[in-house]
Amino acid sequence: MSETRTTPNWSARETYLFFNDVLTGFKQWEVWQSFAWDETLSRYHRSMFGIAWILLGFAFFVAGVSFFFGSFARMGTGPFTVYVALGYATFQFLIANVVDGCAVFTGSSSWIKSSTLPYSIYVYKSLFRSLFPFLMQLIIAAVGIAYWGLPISWSALFVVPALFLFLINGVAIQYLFGLLAARFRDISHLVNTVSRILIFTTPILWVREEREGVIRLAADLNPMTHYIEIFRSPLMGTPGRALSWYVVLGCTVLVWTLAIFAASRMRKRLPFWI
Repeated sequence: MSETRTTPNWSARETYLFFNDVLTGFKQWEVWQSFAWDETLSRYHRSMFGIAWILLGFAFFVAGVSFFFGSFARMGTGPFTVYVALGYATFQFLIANVVDGCAVFTGSSSWIKSSTLPYSIYVYKSLFRSLFPFLMQLIIAAVGIAYWGLPISWSALFVVPALFLFLINGVAIQYLFGLLAARFRDISHLVNTVSRILIFTTPILWVREEREGVIRLAADLNPMTHYIEIFRSPLMGTPGRALSWYVVLGCTVLVWTLAIFAASRMRKRLPFWI
């Protein structure tokens, strides 16, 4: 009897510690923001253009895709360029949460073992490090919208709740995959493999509405499609399908449930795994 009572109490306590860790880490925003900014600058240390390479590299990619694939899209070169820019920027941010999340704790092992900072500090640092280039890349999309004179309607306001959901998901995803990858090192290799396939199976280089049959069905079964749609569609004149919002909200609940479950059972052992 005593054993059956102890386990739920332990789980409840660990769940409380997880949420306390998430909240405490968020309050220390100056710490993770400084860490993220230093790491971002170090990536472009001694380069001539510095962080401008974020814009230049993204602009070259979008221009190249539009040049080679724009003629195949029925929506026209201008809208297709914006479509690719918004889709690819969003995809990079979303997939970075998963890929970087696998290394969020193992990559900070020395800090975790030598300091008492909340684990979520490293999650917020990684999330902010991905958010910064994402916001910069949106500048290219904004220039394309202005250049081709694409209309902006009231539906553009839907990007605010979409971005909020991205950030909420990012915290849970990075915490979850950080724990899993610390315990099972094959997780990071699996994620890298799947991420290379997702770029082709997600409607970024091709338009979902212009495809039929199995291809459209595969796109609808891909959660990344719905995440991208709730952000891209509002900036292209429509609020997005209700189905996409339902899928994202459902995935948000699911990923937080998994993160809570994993943290309540794995967080205590994290220093031994890294």
